[in-house]
Amino acid sequence: MKTVSDILRDADPLRHEPPLHEERDRLREAILAAAADVRVSSSAGFHRPLVLVAAIALIVAGIVAIGSKIWSGGGATLQAAVRFEVRLAEAQPTLGLRPARIAGSDRVVYLHPEIIVTNDDIAQSRVVQGNAPSRFGVAVEFDAAGADKMRKATASHIGDHLAILIDGDVVAAPILRARISTSAVISGDFTKAEAERIANGMSIR
Repeated sequence: MKTVSDILRDADPLRHEPPLHEERDRLREAILAAAADVRVSSSAGFHRPLVLVAAIALIVAGIVAIGSKIWSGGGATLQAAVRFEVRLAEAQPTLGLRPARIAGSDRVVYLHPEIIVTNDDIAQSRVVQGNAPSRFGVAVEFDAAGADKMRKATASHIGDHLAILIDGDVVAAPILRARISTSAVISGDFTKAEAERIANGMSIR
């Protein structure tokens, strides 16, 4: 014969269900596992696009930085920078001087190691007509500091050579007939396109 306790137990509809704390723990584990899967898939899904975006940003930044150096005057034509130097030179080899051939000739001059002026000393450069209708030169005007350096360097070098270098090559090495200060002309027998490239490139620091 069943007791009252047996009858109440048999009447309990939840008697076969697991305890609430076990169900709660199982549910919590399932939720944590699902969240972990989402994090992993999200990281894997977004990692490569983020790296790609970062790489593109670096490339764009590099292009902008380079473009700011080589864009000439906001015009439609890109111009490459031209490295301009002026050095004293000698006709005969001397200890400590470096030989250099003058472009377009077999003549050699011997360069002093000190650079007198560079692009940083130029106030303005422009194309000028050369000795023939199809040949051109480049006129250079120095700023105050550049003019002072040229004046001091050339004052004691009258009768000797002054070498003008473009991108490391000696394009002209005239004999100094007088002291130079505020301006000079590079008469390198250039075409108009060559002279324009040099004149425009000199202003790019």
